[in-house]
Amino acid sequence: MIQGIVFDLDDTLYEQQSPFAEAIKSLFPSFPASKMNDLFIRFRYYSDLHYMKSITGEWTLVKMRYERIRLALADFGYLPTDSEIHTFQENYDHALKNIALPYEITEALDYLNQSEIPIGLITNGPVERQNDKIRALNIPRWIDQKHILISDGVQIQKPDPGIFKLMEAALNLSPESLLYVGDSFDNDVLGAKAAGWSVWWFNHQRREIPKNQLPIFEKELRSFNELSQALMNKKSLQR
Repeated sequence: MIQGIVFDLDDTLYEQQSPFAEAIKSLFPSFPASKMNDLFIRFRYYSDLHYMKSITGEWTLVKMRYERIRLALADFGYLPTDSEIHTFQENYDHALKNIALPYEITEALDYLNQSEIPIGLITNGPVERQNDKIRALNIPRWIDQKHILISDGVQIQKPDPGIFKLMEAALNLSPESLLYVGDSFDNDVLGAKAAGWSVWWFNHQRREIPKNQLPIFEKELRSFNELSQALMNKKSLQR
C-alpha cells in the first residue's frame, strides 16, 4: 500500500510548455504552432543532456541555458543570434513568474492533504530558480518545506537514488511505501526505480520510451485529468 507520494516539479505539477511557448512566440512569431510541442521536447532533451555541465563547472548556467534553446531551434532550421537567445531567456523567465497549477492538480493536492497522505517534492535545478516557481505555484500550501528537496541545495541530482533516500528520511517512510510521479523517464522513472520506489510516468508530452529501456513504471498517465483521478482513487494507491 502506498503511504506517501512525492512529485517532480517542472512539467509535472504545472505545464512547462505554456511559458516556453509564450517566450518563443514573442521572439519568433512565425514558428509553426503545430511544431511547438516537438520544439519543447527537444528543449527539454538538451536541458537534461547538458544540465550536469553546469553542475560540474564545465559550463556556466548561462551557457547551458543558451545552448539548450540554440540547439533545439537549430533542429528546426532556426539559427538564433546571441541577442535573440538572451531575449528568449528574459521572456521565458518573465513567463515563469506567472505559472499556475492546473485545477486538476489543485483538486488532487487538496484531496491528499484531507486524506492525510504525506506528500513531498523532488526537483532538479538551481535553488533560487526552483524556489521562485514553488512560490509562484503556492506549493507550500500543500507541501511542508521540510519535504521539498532541490538538487542544488542537497548536491544530489536525479536520477541519483541518493536524493530519493533523503526524501525517505524526511518523510520517515520506507521505499516500498513511496510513489514518485514525474515526467522524465531518465530522471524520474529510472531514478525512483533505482531507489526501490513505485513510479507513475506522467507522460503528457507523449514521449517514446528511450531505446533499450523497458516500461518499468507502474502506471503511465497522459493528462492532468488522468493524473488527478488516479491520485484520488484509493485503489490506484494499492501497490
